Amino acid sequence: MRIHANTAWLACATILLCLPLAAQEAPKISCPESVPLVSPQLSKPLEGWSAFFDSAPHRLSRVTFFDGPVEEQASLVPDEETKLGKTRTAKWLLQPQPAHPYWLACYYSGTSLALSRPLSAGLKECDVTYNTSAEIDGMPEIKSISCK
Repeated sequence: MRIHANTAWLACATILLCLPLAAQEAPKISCPESVPLVSPQLSKPLEGWSAFFDSAPHRLSRVTFFDGPVEEQASLVPDEETKLGKTRTAKWLLQPQPAHPYWLACYYSGTSLALSRPLSAGLKECDVTYNTSAEIDGMPEIKSISCK
């Protein structure tokens, strides 16, 4: 089989032009694995009790996706869930809405502290993979979060 020189050059140029596109990955979506906190305080002392600070790390325990800022309280339920052995994956399908971004909220063990941030416009789905054989605050351990 004989390949024409122009055809070979065109194939090579196409591959080289597509390499940067293949190398581009979706923006990394993640929550901090743990958060450091300073000593909590009681709003008023409790008679007979002494307050102390437990310095154990506050690990990521769960995530939620929201349709808009968390303050609007429009949390989304997964559209699909699959289980394979000790791994469970939840999938959220996102409809394009550039004027009103989706948000990710990250919750931590042993505290009422949560972190939230808007997601990049144009994402179509987010998957959260859980390890069902390990728990943090009664929730399956989060192995990964990915959005594309």
